[in-house]
Amino acid sequence: MTTSAEMSPTNRPRVFVHLLPSLIPPGSLKGGVAVVVDVLRATTVMTHALAIGCEAVIPCAEIEEARAAAVGLPEGTAILGGERGGLPIEGFDLGNSPGDYTREVCEGKTLVMTTTNGTRAILASLEADRVYIASFANLSATVEELLVQFLKKDHGHSIHIVGSGTEGFISLEDALLAGALAAGLTGESIPEPGEVDPLGNDEARIVWSQWLAAERACRGRSLGEYLRLGRGGRNVVRIGLEKDIDVAGQIDRFPIVAELSRDPLRIVKV
Repeated sequence: MTTSAEMSPTNRPRVFVHLLPSLIPPGSLKGGVAVVVDVLRATTVMTHALAIGCEAVIPCAEIEEARAAAVGLPEGTAILGGERGGLPIEGFDLGNSPGDYTREVCEGKTLVMTTTNGTRAILASLEADRVYIASFANLSATVEELLVQFLKKDHGHSIHIVGSGTEGFISLEDALLAGALAAGLTGESIPEPGEVDPLGNDEARIVWSQWLAAERACRGRSLGEYLRLGRGGRNVVRIGLEKDIDVAGQIDRFPIVAELSRDPLRIVKV
């Protein structure tokens, strides 16, 4: 994997973090690249579904919008998935648990998905020139893609990591993944005097620091244990889906990159 240590600090992409879609400054995504994260659990599900056979994921904001999108696909090719309040939606094929998306279910299908937080964060990021979907499951592959596409080839694009949050609040798990992405893109050292800081805002520096501290705190323990501490993790435990947290905390399970394509709007493996 290409590391940021191999790059000149002045050539690194500027990395910004917005911990909720509502915290994105108006117009700031224009001309940039967005990376949307919803660790518990939408972007984790999307990564899993694409990695094991889904051809695409269509993100929808509302339940009826998802139903209509599924009806518009060729018969037998759609999977309706998602949640409200963390639980499966009545009449949908699957909920928001990554372990339910097996190869047998997903092979050759299109997942039409609506969730409380994640799909809405994706749709809130459409102003960016390009939109990627990240989870811990495809962390290194996403970092490598961003380094190659927007560091080596195209130095003009800023990268904006967008957290989905939980019920309108900043979430621990999304902040951790944002920090892991920021550290992968910019390195694990603070800039030398006179160097330009590749982290573009305070939120990026906060989550960068948080991730490095979490790595030290979790030595010998699973990331899932840490994810249980946040509001999102507690919610997942409360509804009896605790195993999803351990799946969401598995790092680099799939070497895939997921990007939102346009016309028609859908997330595909690239």
